[in-house]
Amino acid sequence: MDDQTRVELLKKLETMRDSKVIVYFSYSPLDDQILIPLYKELVAIGKTKNIDLFLYSHGGAVDTPYKVVMLIREFCEKFSVIVPFSAKSAASMIVLGADEVVMGPISELGPIDPLVKHPEYKDFWIPVQAFRFCFEYIEELACISNNHEVTEMIIKSLLAKLDPWLLGDYEKALKASKQYAESLLSKFMLKNNKERIKEVTEALTNNYYSHGYPICRQEAKDLGLTIAGASGELWDVIWKLYLMYEGMFCNVKCCNFSLSTLK
Repeated sequence: MDDQTRVELLKKLETMRDSKVIVYFSYSPLDDQILIPLYKELVAIGKTKNIDLFLYSHGGAVDTPYKVVMLIREFCEKFSVIVPFSAKSAASMIVLGADEVVMGPISELGPIDPLVKHPEYKDFWIPVQAFRFCFEYIEELACISNNHEVTEMIIKSLLAKLDPWLLGDYEKALKASKQYAESLLSKFMLKNNKERIKEVTEALTNNYYSHGYPICRQEAKDLGLTIAGASGELWDVIWKLYLMYEGMFCNVKCCNFSLSTLK
């Protein structure tokens, strides 16, 4: 990465947005490892009027987004998220705690139904909703075939392979996701449109069958989120910054994350 060019672009973005910009760019799951570095960056910036989080992430832990939002808001009056390309799952949860989200033509948010590790394949992550859909599918087959004995046998076989405590924990993860979403929306993004909170929460946790569903800026706006469209010179700066960080990470996608600011 050309560090001088990166610094110049960040300065230009801060001038255009009248803000302090924090960049979080990661191919690894978002988790609490971010909190101490983030706190150090915020202390270095100090209390300020506007903070923009330049965010690229495919998501991560259920609890971390809420912590990130509340920490950043200790240091600013207005908090915005800039999404150059993809801010999915837990990263989309951070967006719900912003006052606005800046999106361009290729920017994507995503559903916030939580992912959990497969009980047997430890490096394989699956949406919690997949368990519900499995049992719903079996019930549908039972109705079609009218063979309840076979259905009961299948369900018993599945349950024998699953730890009931694990299933309970998965259900708690889904409820936690909804709780965090409603809390962030009511405090921040939809604080002036509270009648939409449950509708938006339900849509983001239950209404999308693909965890990777791309929610573009128009769809996000239709949901009720506060979208600031990026175009012209502003979008050019955002996109150039994204490409620079992508170039830096393209050969090291296993590393944790990049967290940077201009002091």
